[in-house]
Amino acid sequence: MLSLMPSVQASDKLSANEVLELMQQGKIKPLLTLISQHNFEGTLLDAELEREHGQLIYELEYLNDKGEVWEYELDAATGEILEQERED
Repeated sequence: MLSLMPSVQASDKLSANEVLELMQQGKIKPLLTLISQHNFEGTLLDAELEREHGQLIYELEYLNDKGEVWEYELDAATGEILEQERED
């Protein structure tokens, strides 16, 4: 269940205008669209859009009911989960 919605931060020199343009061109999907494709548990703590090795990736951090923080990396174009790990 999503109970907090932080703003998406763009890193690796992506301006807000560039992010908007990428969405308008269909190169990336809006974060809420991609989150709705998955059943993430807990509260969304942080969301960032990053460019890694030429690929645009949403990095999400969730806090679950057990007090664990999980990090997910999603392909910003498809929503595919590329990586997930529990933070220590």
